[in-house]
Amino acid sequence: MQSRRSAKQSAAHDGGTAEVQRFLRMVNEPIPEGVVTTGLQEAPQVRCEIDHVYGFSGERKSCLYFGRDNEEIVYMAAAIGVVQDLKTRQQRHFGGAQKGKTMKKYERDWPVHQDDITDVHAVRSHGKDCLVVSGECGAKSTVHIWDAAAMKGTASFSLGGAARGINSLSMSPCQRYVACVDCSNDHLMTIYNVSRKKLIV
Repeated sequence: MQSRRSAKQSAAHDGGTAEVQRFLRMVNEPIPEGVVTTGLQEAPQVRCEIDHVYGFSGERKSCLYFGRDNEEIVYMAAAIGVVQDLKTRQQRHFGGAQKGKTMKKYERDWPVHQDDITDVHAVRSHGKDCLVVSGECGAKSTVHIWDAAAMKGTASFSLGGAARGINSLSMSPCQRYVACVDCSNDHLMTIYNVSRKKLIV
């Protein structure tokens, strides 16, 4: 087991990249027998896609919402927002974007969550699609607003490391405002204007 001092020394040796996910560097799968590697200059351009997420963060306060005439459920599992059709059992996912081995754990302006989702709230306004707001723990304390049909982010904002994560959040019925309370000692409240993409409180 690595001591705290040796961990700091290794971080300094890495040139101050202590935030880089080191475990990714240690994943070195052996090449299967029979695979010809002669002439290969770089890795093939292959990406993985999530088909189904097994898991449910049921210990959270507000962890499950019904949408689209109660035929869908919206919930979170780790750092992924999940929308599941109750009839076909097919899922759509917000999150799960791949990162390279040299990328930091918390990248700036990342389009999806980079740490576990701590709270989620879904709102369907009259004549509008269902919007979902979800907040995360970790150093960025980012809140994402995303479309449950297109599974694309429409807005996001971060409260930074001092917030220690998002404790709870909610969206107004008109889908214009998001209010959230952080996990700091003072449990500060923040109000965000979704259409203007601006913090107002």
